[in-house]
Parts: sequence; structure tokens; C-alpha cells
Amino acid sequence: MARTSDPESLKEAARLVLLGTQDPESGRDLVAAGRVADLLVTAAGRVLVALVPSANSPRTDETLRAGLEAELAALSGAVSARVVLAAATAATPSQAEPEASGATRRVRKGARLSDEALRQSGVNSPAGKGRAELARLPHVRAVVAVASAKGGVGKSTVAVNLACACAQLGLRVGLLDADVYGPSVPLMLGLSEAEPAAGPGGKLMPLRAWGVDSMSMGYLVDADAPMIWRGPIIMSALTQFLNDVAWGSKESPLDVLFLDTPPGTGDALLTLAQRAPLSGVVIVSTPQEAALADVRRGVAMFRKTDVPVLGIIENMAWFEDPTGQRHHIFGDGGAQALAADLGVRLLAALPLDPVVREGADAGRPVVAAEPGSPAAQRFLALADGVMAELARTLATLKPSPEILFVD
Repeated sequence: MARTSDPESLKEAARLVLLGTQDPESGRDLVAAGRVADLLVTAAGRVLVALVPSANSPRTDETLRAGLEAELAALSGAVSARVVLAAATAATPSQAEPEASGATRRVRKGARLSDEALRQSGVNSPAGKGRAELARLPHVRAVVAVASAKGGVGKSTVAVNLACACAQLGLRVGLLDADVYGPSVPLMLGLSEAEPAAGPGGKLMPLRAWGVDSMSMGYLVDADAPMIWRGPIIMSALTQFLNDVAWGSKESPLDVLFLDTPPGTGDALLTLAQRAPLSGVVIVSTPQEAALADVRRGVAMFRKTDVPVLGIIENMAWFEDPTGQRHHIFGDGGAQALAADLGVRLLAALPLDPVVREGADAGRPVVAAEPGSPAAQRFLALADGVMAELARTLATLKPSPEILFVD
């Protein structure tokens, strides 16, 4: 169906559908019944709705969801429609009541940290306290970290293509290369020689390529310059990248800002988890046990800092030879089993594909350069899943249901 030239008309049409749909339990329309947690219509004509689930009728909810999705998809100008149920997430260890003052907590054999030390580090704050106090970026709707608890798993390649895929879906997207020691986003976006300029108020203007606004330490230092910085300087630089870059504007806010984070669970990542207004995190891993063991630690860290884990991406899941046979070089099904064990979604399994590597090295992300390729289609499906999970998570964090219109 052709895309409408007036996105506002599609927003209004979607709103009327919600107003005209009856809540099976209360008999009122969905909006009046408080069942609509969020409504997002992108410039490309994609409609995303988050519904608050009913307490007693999960089967009825699924029927309602499917029918509403079909009706929204049939609207003039709608390219696609997605309706998700914003179910509350299970309590995580960070949501437990804090222990009595003065109690100690085992970290490793023979090592113990007091609650006071934990409070000073910001770890294990009760029930999201502290994260709610973080100042939101004024023109960014959501901030999502792309993390890996272990290096060498293709995290930056996934982050770049995920950002480009969201841009292909019609979202306004930013990408912050927070891997200060090994910035690779400039190379992968084809901006190795670019330099950012200062904008209004002295803020740096992000550089744009393939529909994505980006910022990286790689834009500010020579490619061969070693980053011999200690933790406090790194933390200060990351804070400046968040607050002193013109991410979005009042007229054109970002729908999502992705952070390509450093590998591991060290100072830099902990700083982002504690100080950045993260809406969620996706974790990239390979299937082998050595990487999955570190994923467990990464998930535990984000849960202790009250950052919602949107899911796990299994990268390099297999290699397909010219005959079509799949070879599971790093193991088979490890990330899927781990996701089930941790109670998080497996967002995607991505193969080891030379086309993806070649595009990254050439500064032409496969999603943008070859949008019809199988590799690009996998990333587009991943982007759709990430945004749906993000909408579900944001809806559970809202104090009360409301309809939010975002350009």
C-alpha cells in the first residue's frame, strides 16, 4: 500500500481505530478503558501500539491484539502495524528489598562488600530508584545500549546495522560510539575522514550517514592515536558525548539513540548503566560457552543497575556454505538456551555472513547498501523485534497509560 504524504492523517486514523475498538472486559473503548499504553506512528507509515494486558483474560487479549493489528494494517498509508501486550516484567534481583544496614554481601570467596560500598557504587539500588532520577535527553525518546560482555563477537557490526535498519523502518535514529578505546563506527559508516562541527550553544553536531546521526571518539582523534586514558577521563568523555552533542531537536527528535558500548563490564559500561537514561539494553553474543558465561555476568550487571534487558542477539550462529549446508562453527543453540534460562527474549540468530563483513569494512552497511539481501532482511526483522520489545518495556515503566504521538 502506498505511503501517505501526510503522517498526521495516519496518526489520527490509528487513534480513531483505538477509540472505536471495544474493551471486552469493561465495554468501553480502549482509550477510555486505559488499555492503550503507547501509540507510535513513524514517518515511513509503520504503526506500533502497546496495549496494557487485562488481568483475567489472556486469550481474549490475544484475539483483541490480532484483530486490532489487522485493522491498523489496513489503514490507508499504513506500511505495517504491530500491536504488543505491555506485560509487566518479572522482578529482578535489583528489585529485592535492601538488606539491613551494616550487612555484608559475598562477592567472591573471601571477599565481601558492605551495603554502604554498594550504595556508593550505585549497584543494587532498590526497585529502580536512581534510574528514575536520571535526566532524560531532551530530544531523544529512548536510549538503547548494544552491549557484549565479551569482545570479538561482532557487537559494533550489529549495532551499526541495527541502527541503519531502524532508519530503514522510518525511525529517526542516532548512534553513539561509546567504545572509546576501539571506535569502529566511523569506518563502518564510511565517515573515517569526517569531522564534526560545533552547532548552536557550542554542542557538537552529529555526523549523518545512511539515515543515522552518529558521534564517535574516532571523529575527534587520529586513527592511529592510542587512547591512554584512565577511568575518570573515560567517564567524563562519555558523559559529554551524551549531554554535549546535539542529539535530535525540538522539531525533529530522535525516536531512538543506540549506544555501541565497550565490551566487558568495566568502568565505562558501568558509567553508562548508572548515568545514561537507558531505556533498555540488547546483548550480543556468539554461541560458544566462553561467550555465554560472560553474558550471564552482563545481564546480572544490568539488572543490578535497573536497566531492562530487551533480549539477546546470537551473532555468528552458523556459516552457510555454497551448497546451502549450515555449519555451526561456534556451537549450536547456546544463546537460545541461555535466553530461556535468564528469562529474556532471543531477539535474533544471525549467521556468519561475508557480505556483512565486507559492507562494514567498506563503510557500506549491508542494510543500507543492499536492502533486498537476505542479510539485510534479517537485520530489518531484528530492528522490528527490538522496537516492539522496547515499546513493551517503555509501557510497563509508565506511571499511567497514555497515548503518545511522536513525529
